[in-house]
Amino acid sequence: MRISTSQYYHVNAEQMQARQNKVAEMQAKLGSGKQILHPSENPTKADLISRLQSAKERQEVYTKNIDAAETRLTSEETVLTSMTQIMQRVTELTIQGGNDTLGGPDRAVIAAEIKSLRNELLNLTNTRDLNDNYIFSGNKTSSPAFVESASGVVTYNGDYGRFEVNVSDVRRMEVNTLGPDMFSSSDFAALDDLVAKLQTGQGADVRAALTTVNAINDRLTISYGAMAGRIAEIDSQRAVIEDTTFRLDELLMREEDLDYATAVTELTQESVALQALQASFVKLSQLSLFNYL
Repeated sequence: MRISTSQYYHVNAEQMQARQNKVAEMQAKLGSGKQILHPSENPTKADLISRLQSAKERQEVYTKNIDAAETRLTSEETVLTSMTQIMQRVTELTIQGGNDTLGGPDRAVIAAEIKSLRNELLNLTNTRDLNDNYIFSGNKTSSPAFVESASGVVTYNGDYGRFEVNVSDVRRMEVNTLGPDMFSSSDFAALDDLVAKLQTGQGADVRAALTTVNAINDRLTISYGAMAGRIAEIDSQRAVIEDTTFRLDELLMREEDLDYATAVTELTQESVALQALQASFVKLSQLSLFNYL
């Protein structure tokens, strides 16, 4: 079978082009650090890498959700701590005010302090976050949790919606405390009644009010415990996300990252083969029948 000069050049040109493409591809892989540059090289591996990257991106979203929830819970923790301390003070003052040895002026001083503390509790229930949202109003974040009428009656003004965040592919967490979890309208009325009893100097009635004060304390303690439990869940879920992300990184490294030692060896082999092909082509292309005469 005779091979024409044009066929000879065409075949050798294709072989060199293929080698050059292979060398360029290996150089590009070494530059990118990736095993495959185009999905068509290995569709199965490319699909796996895509799914792993999507899973990692979801973990990043869950981390942001965790951060937002933690910020919210930190604000709640600060407020609930202050409320608890205030109610502890109210308890101390109530016990003190129930002492029959106190005179009217002394009880009046105690009444004034409890009234001030009651107002501070109301202010704290209407705490806002950095985005100016009321944190204890449920989903009605633009409205104060509790409002007080001109006659001094306090009522809950929010709704009962729970703020939920996705923290994994299969889990959502509730993170907010509602106003009624901490106080009821009757609690504020009970504090107002306590102030009135102190002002009228009824020691026995003041002592009787201690039961209601303790009930308010108990509700706050339960709310604080529930909030602390959510913080613990958030911390635990953060650890799960970090572990999941670490494992995904390992899988991506195995499936996506280039083995530099192997790649350098392959590039060297391809470069040597290309150089040999080029040298052979140049040498043979210079030969003619006159070389043998």
